[in-house]
Amino acid sequence: MSTTIAAIGTALSNSGISIIRISGKDSLNIINKIFKSSSKLEPNHIIYGKIIDNDDVLDNVLVSYFKAPHSFTGEDVCEINCHGGNQITKEILEIVLENGAILAEPGEFSKRAFLNGKMDLSQAEAVINLINAKTKTESRIAAKNMEGDLSKKIKELREELVELMAQIEVSVDYPEYDYDEVEPTSIIALLDNKIAQIQHIVDTYEHGKYIKNGVNVAILGKPNVGKSSLLNKLANYEKAIVTNIPGTTRDIVEETINLGNIVLNISDTAGIRDTDDIIEKIGVEKSLKILEEMDLVLYLINGQDGVSSEDFEILSKIQNKGLKYITVINKMDVTEKSILAANMDELVKKGIRKPICISVQENTGIEDLKNEIINLFDSSDLDYSHELIITNERHKDLLKKSIEYLKDAKNEISMGQPIDIVSIYVKKSTKTLGEIIGADVTQDIIAKIFEKFCLGK
Repeated sequence: MSTTIAAIGTALSNSGISIIRISGKDSLNIINKIFKSSSKLEPNHIIYGKIIDNDDVLDNVLVSYFKAPHSFTGEDVCEINCHGGNQITKEILEIVLENGAILAEPGEFSKRAFLNGKMDLSQAEAVINLINAKTKTESRIAAKNMEGDLSKKIKELREELVELMAQIEVSVDYPEYDYDEVEPTSIIALLDNKIAQIQHIVDTYEHGKYIKNGVNVAILGKPNVGKSSLLNKLANYEKAIVTNIPGTTRDIVEETINLGNIVLNISDTAGIRDTDDIIEKIGVEKSLKILEEMDLVLYLINGQDGVSSEDFEILSKIQNKGLKYITVINKMDVTEKSILAANMDELVKKGIRKPICISVQENTGIEDLKNEIINLFDSSDLDYSHELIITNERHKDLLKKSIEYLKDAKNEISMGQPIDIVSIYVKKSTKTLGEIIGADVTQDIIAKIFEKFCLGK
């Protein structure tokens, strides 16, 4: 990493302040060429001065200097705080590049921090999670993992497994010495303990994925039951076209909204019915296919029309797929109470969860629906200040893989295999855990992770 890199570290827009970040052995030399001040630039200080280009003053700025290894990247780092105009920010970056820096790649500052031992891989991934956080819970979890909560737990698990391997190897390689013999029953007990600890972390991903990615919600139902109207109501603006003509929605309309402490990725689908219209037919097929990607289905029924055999057939498919769903009876404002009650009774008799009655037109029952969604997915009761929660699918997959290796080790013991065979699987489990924090990881994986970062981070 002999090159010195530079990039704009803030969003490129007209704002109060922009930051140009420089990292590498020539950082201070570059700054000394373009920055003039009456004060001397010292490590861990920020001073006022001017950016000069061929004796022309470009901007009045603040510059800070962090001497290696006491910086974010572990290298010499200088940061220029200039006025936040697009043009002046670009001009200052251009002068920095002309004086010896090269433009950083996306995530290159964080990548250098990882390669220089300033953070491990899971902490680096937490940085991008913090930047992209959409809710308070997501930002708090990212901040804790950026501080090293996950790293500490992974290191602790690895150390305990390494100790087990050492005990096994000593008992196998030096039987003539008076070491305590490693009993198969004690190994199984230890493996069970580690499996349980890792599984506990894996189980948090169920909530973690919703915190990070949001809840994928499909609004499903026959034509003209009010699906698009419900989407508009939840989004608080006219996202979807609404008419009284069946089949108006012919493709999937998507919207992302915040509901309490969760993010909903809502898809308004084409009304499900038999149709000869080719375009509408494609929309219906897409509506049914999208179920594979959903975490929740809101199934709408027109209270005036009642529950049809077609409704029951679709609800049965949803249940068979094991999907979370909420049955919603709409248009309660124009449906007779006796018909509404009969619809509800019929659904419950068929094993369908008790429906929620709403009127999108009169905004009745909408809060009840929102509360039901929150009850299914809200994570505000999670004690993220103490509980370790993972939101990263890569971490989840590696933890599950680690568990499988430990289970393989247990099976080998159960089959009476030599104790040193067990050590092979424990070592594989340890290596897999190491991939989470970057102790055992390929350059391809490192590159793939950091390319997701924004420029300047």
